[in-house]
Amino acid sequence: MPGLIVADARGEPLLSGEDDLRSDPGRGGGPLSGPTLDAGARAFALTNVAACARWLLDRVEAELDRTLPPLRILVGCHEVGPQRWGGGHYRLPASSYSELPEVAPVDPAGEVHLGSGRLYVEHAGSRYLHAPGHNVAVVTHEVAHHVCRHVADFRLNRLRPPQDQTNRRTAVEEGTCDYLAAAMLGHPDIYGWHRGHIPLSDPRRRYLASHRTMTDFRGGHDADPHADGSIWASALWDARSHADRAGHPAESVDSVLLRGLARLGQDDTLDRSPEARRARKYFGTLLSAMLEVSRDDALTAHLERVLSARGIHAGWSNARAREAARQCA
Repeated sequence: MPGLIVADARGEPLLSGEDDLRSDPGRGGGPLSGPTLDAGARAFALTNVAACARWLLDRVEAELDRTLPPLRILVGCHEVGPQRWGGGHYRLPASSYSELPEVAPVDPAGEVHLGSGRLYVEHAGSRYLHAPGHNVAVVTHEVAHHVCRHVADFRLNRLRPPQDQTNRRTAVEEGTCDYLAAAMLGHPDIYGWHRGHIPLSDPRRRYLASHRTMTDFRGGHDADPHADGSIWASALWDARSHADRAGHPAESVDSVLLRGLARLGQDDTLDRSPEARRARKYFGTLLSAMLEVSRDDALTAHLERVLSARGIHAGWSNARAREAARQCA
């Protein structure tokens, strides 16, 4: 598809032609399904991933009136013998990786890698292999990292050597990716399909309709940026869910977020000092960019009101916001 290549990392032909790209999902396929159902499930993953990825990229490119660098997505990665991987990640080339070392060069523009599935979940009364390529939330979350890299560039990877970028994500990026996945799905429980056994109140569920605030923010090198990021994502989802109070459709919050990301990434506003680099990790920095590009006073006031109720304020550091929120709790 334009600007997108989706391939099975194992290199086996799965699609017979272009006339009919429909395949039986085969309940995710896997080693217990038999070769025919497994092949159909793998083919379904290719078309599902392509559709979901292009869906999000089209939305972003239309809003920003720009074309993002081409993206390659590999399905069925990191299999070693009978050992299967059930996760997904967005990879940039680096001198070293914290997990799952690469066996082939990674495109400097970034790649999405999806596993073939390792665990079974209960779905509609029977087992379904959790194949990441079948999961819209996983696909859109990882593609959203490509958006973040080339629109906001939170970690300023453009300033690093192309083959030595960083794959360490910040909470604001993880939360933004969760929010974009929820916005595309139109539902806050984006991971409920495969994490339905985890309580909604547990940060690992990353349920966007939660009431988490900056009092729950941990920060630091030992904190999970996904859990901390869910605070930002939940605040945005709250603003989206009640955008009608400001006289706007829900999608207006999506639009101002995307334009805020673009504002944050603009070269003419780029401050490369150590302090400014740290500030790119703050929820308040992205909120400032969003308010700057907001074209409507009512929407601006709505965003400020909803996010401040969660302890997030324009221009504030995460640590300052956390301490202020805890003092008021």
